[in-house]
Amino acid sequence: MNNKSEILLKLATRTISYFREELQLNIDDKFEIIEVDNIEYLDISTLISLSNGMPGTIGMSVSNELAYSMVEGFIFGEMDKEELEELSGENVAETLNITLGNIIKELDIVKNGASIDISTPYTMHNSVSITKKKNGQMILCRLKLKDEDIILSYFI
Repeated sequence: MNNKSEILLKLATRTISYFREELQLNIDDKFEIIEVDNIEYLDISTLISLSNGMPGTIGMSVSNELAYSMVEGFIFGEMDKEELEELSGENVAETLNITLGNIIKELDIVKNGASIDISTPYTMHNSVSITKKKNGQMILCRLKLKDEDIILSYFI
């Protein structure tokens, strides 16, 4: 397994645990990691750039509905639509940041002495498509939660 597949495998496994344990959302534990030429991101997506030992960008993308469910798992009480929209993007970013931070130390490349720097998360609030660069690589993992998808990606 190469480093890119390893990071996405560990990220998917940790994301499943996070959704089950922290959000009490029953996410399917079956998934596959595939190489793609194009990634169609959903309504709310967060990207985190990696540098040094493993350059590239990690992404997490969810629908508005799933992002709202994620927020409701942490917030008690009433929220207006504006608050819910603002918190949904922050929650997706925090979820990716937490899950990625938890797996970095488990990667073989880090265990062998390399360091990986993590950027501040960047969140987009619209569907977007990203196409592979000429000499780049894109891998994707699609997690299922009822009728919703969670898209995890790694590209360089």
